Amino acid sequence: MRKILGMLLSLTLFFYSCKEDDDDVYKTLAVTVQLEAAAGDTDPLEGVSVKLSSGVASFDASTDGTGKAVFSVPVGIYDVTATQTRSNGGVSNIYNWTESKVAVTEQWGSASYSGGYTGGATGIVKMAAQISTTSQILIKEVFVGGTPRDDGSGAFAYDKYIVLYNNSSTPANLGNMCLAIIPPFNAQATNPFYGTDGKLSYEGQSWIPAVQGYWYFQKNVTIEPGKQIVIALANAINNTATYSKSINFDNPEYYCTYDIEKYNNVNNYGTPAASIPSSNYLKAEKYATANAWAISISSPGVFIFDPKGTTPSAFAADASTTYTEAGVPLTSKKVPTDWVVDGVEGFLLNNANNKKRFTAGIDAGFVNHLNGQGYSLYRNVDKAATEAIAANSGKLVYGYALGTTSIGGSTDPSGINAEASIKNGARIIYMDTNNSTNDFHLRSQASLRDK
Repeated sequence: MRKILGMLLSLTLFFYSCKEDDDDVYKTLAVTVQLEAAAGDTDPLEGVSVKLSSGVASFDASTDGTGKAVFSVPVGIYDVTATQTRSNGGVSNIYNWTESKVAVTEQWGSASYSGGYTGGATGIVKMAAQISTTSQILIKEVFVGGTPRDDGSGAFAYDKYIVLYNNSSTPANLGNMCLAIIPPFNAQATNPFYGTDGKLSYEGQSWIPAVQGYWYFQKNVTIEPGKQIVIALANAINNTATYSKSINFDNPEYYCTYDIEKYNNVNNYGTPAASIPSSNYLKAEKYATANAWAISISSPGVFIFDPKGTTPSAFAADASTTYTEAGVPLTSKKVPTDWVVDGVEGFLLNNANNKKRFTAGIDAGFVNHLNGQGYSLYRNVDKAATEAIAANSGKLVYGYALGTTSIGGSTDPSGINAEASIKNGARIIYMDTNNSTNDFHLRSQASLRDK
């Protein structure tokens, strides 16, 4: 009998111990996100979708009538984003709220909180609105990660490209449009622009840095509504002749970054295909010592800007716009935020060290990226706007299956296969909320391989 009682007591203690362990594992904390209106703004903030992302999990909630969204989440470090689009008079204003690296610890909401976030003791994440407007031209696709070699020996990383698209209903003149990257090159690298307050040093300064150099068109380029241009960022030749899964840039309609006097790295800049006219070569302005324009293959942060009231060369030569600072290794130019037309923030998939580089008015979110697999960052379809085009009836192709949710990536929630629909004669309207979390997904095959 004593043995039986002893066994029962042991089992009771065992299960109680397991319950305590489970309680610790599954313990959650209440996090309140408070969206704050812009100065003079009286529009309601009810029903705005808010997302908390930790890199391994994400949580969604909607705001109430006071602009608050309440979450129950486990301990972790979270990026917080929210977006609302308001249209009036043919112009869309985009309201973005963002807060990076909010450390939710076991002390969250108590006076003893020591996680570094100023609102941690109250349990409230307060976010101010940043306002931007949609533009005609947007970045439709970024392919920089490389493609697997046929012999399985790794990836060929010198077949990068970017696609610019006219998302509007009128022709778009690119004028002096420039292509730039934001530092640091990798989102997961140490970012010297973050201060002890956890904020980017240029936050609220009305500019962002363009590191090492940028490219610009040497001729006037116009993109018709619903059309695009391809810019080869390296080896503008038929790369499929050597690597079957790579990209064929041998096309007279394509553009390429080729200015051998400024950037002469032979791996990146072989002589372009003869079919590409020299007038389609983008020229470079360079203010660092690198021999190649080093866009990240793992977590690109790329943007386009229009140097209003000046030229690309004059802006590069203007010493007052040059940014140098102790501890910041590479020279940058201070690009005014009202010059920025579009930007895309890529994070390395499942890396806890990722940090935002763009301010919320340019890109309030991020899209996960994985290099070496032939994947690209591809913009999502605006389903409602695309289906509303009467001429698209019977031309849209559904059942999109090129997302990467199975590896922790993402997919296009519209379910529309944009490239197949375009081949079918449809006109696609892409998402443009200035939030890459909403606007982009990780595509399992670069779109130029669909050709």
